[in-house]
Amino acid sequence: MSTIVKATLPAEEFALAETFEAVPEVEFDAVRLVTHGTDRVVPLLWATDADSTAVAEALEADESADEVALVSRRNHDSLFRMRWTAQVRFVTHVLVEEDGAIVSARGTSDGWTFRVLFPEHDAVSSTYAACEDQDIAIDVTQIYHLDDAPSLGGFHLTDEQFKTVRTALERGYYKVPRETTLEGLADELDVSHQALSERLRRGHLALIENVVGP
Repeated sequence: MSTIVKATLPAEEFALAETFEAVPEVEFDAVRLVTHGTDRVVPLLWATDADSTAVAEALEADESADEVALVSRRNHDSLFRMRWTAQVRFVTHVLVEEDGAIVSARGTSDGWTFRVLFPEHDAVSSTYAACEDQDIAIDVTQIYHLDDAPSLGGFHLTDEQFKTVRTALERGYYKVPRETTLEGLADELDVSHQALSERLRRGHLALIENVVGP
């Protein structure tokens, strides 16, 4: 049965550690990281919660990324394209070697969080063993079957987006009249008002595109 593994890696073990040191408030969400195979690993990363100029300068100086380009800027979000260096490509290769597919990746100053889809449960232990053999400090925090993954469900929500939308629903944010405010939700989730607004907007966009998409 297909299995989802949620795992974390320190930035020093994966990518952009220097960027997080220079701009600790920045958060990255991967639009595309790697699916099957690593012949062409060209990540597209949305950067939020930080000045785009400062992020661009930090990325340019980061030894784990090459050919950094600012693709788009939208409100307080910035979309960057870059190429990973060999060490980063090696780590992604280990993660997907057993026919795994990285379905989401999020990077903060606390490290990177991945969700990797494996077609067979046995591939999970094989991948973990490979990480240990290569001294990759992966920390598996959750394992569950694809059918039990409500935050995926075909809607492509990140964990943070799913948690935010679910909390908003539970607290009556979508009721008329509303039973809570953005400020109240931001306090409960311990995020800034801006970060909460952006997570809700992205979550809403993913849901809407799935229902009425092109």
